Amino acid sequence: MSASSRTRPAAQRVPAGDAPPAGSAEVLVAQAGGVVAADLVDTTHIVQPRALAPPGAGAGGAAKFVDNGGVVLQVPQLYLIYWGSGWTSVPAPTPTSDQVTAACQALMASPYLTGLAQYRGIGRGFLRGSAVITTSNPPNGFTDQQVANFIDGELNSGTIPAPDVDNQTLYCVVVPKGVNASNTSFIGEHTYYARGGQRIHFAWITNSGSLSSVTSIISHELVESATDPEGSAWLGVAGTCSQGGWCEIADICSSVSQLDGVTVQSYWSDQDGACSVPAWPNRTYPRVGVQWTGTVPANSSSRWFTFNWPEWELVEWRMLPTVPRPGAAELRWDVAIERASGNYLTYWITVTNLTSADVTFEGRYCVLGRI
Repeated sequence: MSASSRTRPAAQRVPAGDAPPAGSAEVLVAQAGGVVAADLVDTTHIVQPRALAPPGAGAGGAAKFVDNGGVVLQVPQLYLIYWGSGWTSVPAPTPTSDQVTAACQALMASPYLTGLAQYRGIGRGFLRGSAVITTSNPPNGFTDQQVANFIDGELNSGTIPAPDVDNQTLYCVVVPKGVNASNTSFIGEHTYYARGGQRIHFAWITNSGSLSSVTSIISHELVESATDPEGSAWLGVAGTCSQGGWCEIADICSSVSQLDGVTVQSYWSDQDGACSVPAWPNRTYPRVGVQWTGTVPANSSSRWFTFNWPEWELVEWRMLPTVPRPGAAELRWDVAIERASGNYLTYWITVTNLTSADVTFEGRYCVLGRI
């Protein structure tokens, strides 16, 4: 299997907001990105911790990928669809749909997607859910168009949920063992189609009968769908990729590693100038400090904000008066959270002075650990 990918154009590119023609039985699929079959280089247990840097930081040298400004999935919502009666066969298939779903749950909670912070602040997402659909079977030699039609039919019937309100959902169709795409050199692919003025982002994954194979292909398509779901966002500069189609961050990497018990594929990091599988950075917990010092006038409230806190760290806040005034409470505060991007949080902290005199305080934080 491989992870060096890209595909041919599919049915046709769909301009933004376009819907299928009236009376059409097919949805229109855009150009796609995918995975071609080859041998993966196994680098199991070589997962090195890496420091997370804010967007824009780099390791020096020319970037291999540039932002073309298109749509990205800031917080990917992965929805797994197991297509075909092969998923309910007796004896049970290998892997089972439950095994794939559990592995993807662990994948989404792991540090795997934290390395995407360098690509416009994309962060970890969620496993939105899964469904096993046995009312039809994928044809051997299926096309992008047939996968799109299948998803559209299930959306129409309500057997799978509509896209989330922010259209971050990636529908990922996994076929039974033995079912191949029309181009057998491709083992996975991602693209989109238009539905009622909205673009539906989807991927399909073939199945060799190996859980590690399935999860490595899913991981490839996941990071590419997050950074370039429509072929218009993070793309390689000239000379980065040798194949045609969309040139994306997993296309020039092929090594795999075990991350939290799940086999995943490496992807390109412009910060590191290398292919990598992000691990949690080597940080000590708890970590404490004073973020700022402020003063709240008598009988009033003031608000501060502090930004670029990783979403995967649990932070608690304490507003500590700097001068003792025995006899009554001095301050009250509340903390609100803004998810400024997929990977970064902004904390908005409102501090209320309960006294008739100005109160100076320290805004202290305690980073308790990862969540």
